[in-house]
Amino acid sequence: MSDGQLRIWVLLGHRTGDNNQLLALAEALKLPFETRTLRFNAFRTVSRWLGPTLVSLHGADRSTLRPPWPDLVLGIGWRSVSVARWIKRASGGRSRLVRIGNPRANARLFDLVITTPQYPVPDGPNVLRLPLGMSRYRSPPTPSPSETEFLAGLPRPHHLLAVGGPAKYWRLRADIVERAATALAAKGGTTIVATSPRTPDYVTSALAAHAPNEIKLVSGGHPRFAALLGDADEIHVTGDSVAMLSEAVLSGKPVGIVPIELDTHGQNVLGRHAETNRDLRRFWASLRDRGLAGTLDHPRAGQIADPATTAADAIKAVLGDRV
Repeated sequence: MSDGQLRIWVLLGHRTGDNNQLLALAEALKLPFETRTLRFNAFRTVSRWLGPTLVSLHGADRSTLRPPWPDLVLGIGWRSVSVARWIKRASGGRSRLVRIGNPRANARLFDLVITTPQYPVPDGPNVLRLPLGMSRYRSPPTPSPSETEFLAGLPRPHHLLAVGGPAKYWRLRADIVERAATALAAKGGTTIVATSPRTPDYVTSALAAHAPNEIKLVSGGHPRFAALLGDADEIHVTGDSVAMLSEAVLSGKPVGIVPIELDTHGQNVLGRHAETNRDLRRFWASLRDRGLAGTLDHPRAGQIADPATTAADAIKAVLGDRV
């Protein structure tokens, strides 16, 4: 870092949604950055307790972490916590560490923690709590000719139903998704049901078998989800997906949350220890309290500053005169 050039490293992992949040933040900084894709070994399960070390990192990936050291390290979750701390130590303490989500470690280990309401991260002077997840979709993309043709052929209004899948502590029942799709179809126009890679086959099969003619089931990334968001007249999202709910709210369209249920494990854990675990109900409540989302019958539209821009401004304050 002796040449005066600001260096930013983004620590990517195996989850597309996590990587997209990291890249959304890096792009919002409007500064050059480099990515490091990390793979972890069995020590990943205890990495947040290991201190500054690379012991949980796949051997081949260790060679990508070498001088010149970065001024800023962006990471998400807990798997790369020990790696980020090792980078800071190797840099002589110059590297600033920013974490997204829940590092499951004391926030004082980092220069800034950027989190959202579902995570049990205690408040603190270096904790920024955003109302939404960060998205790379700051404006709708121009639809491709095939997307334009597909959407133009469907009667309006277009009701978009975005379907996720089971999540930790939560299950997604096929009959709930079916009822949501049927209720939207009863409003008239076209209900476009967009599944995701997490959507179970039993949900997709049930929709395909029982959906009325007014429902159009799409999967496989065509049309693109961002194009569907830009086209929709209103958007409904199953409550498991913080990312899709955040993107829906940022579209400025009316948004409704489709409820999901706790599974047996979730009933046991969140019934006794909700305050110390990730709980999606806190995220839903925050959206409702801010007027950013409603229900299937009464979707709501709200305006909010781009969370990636808000987070980028906080990071620039941490970097100070290095920017």
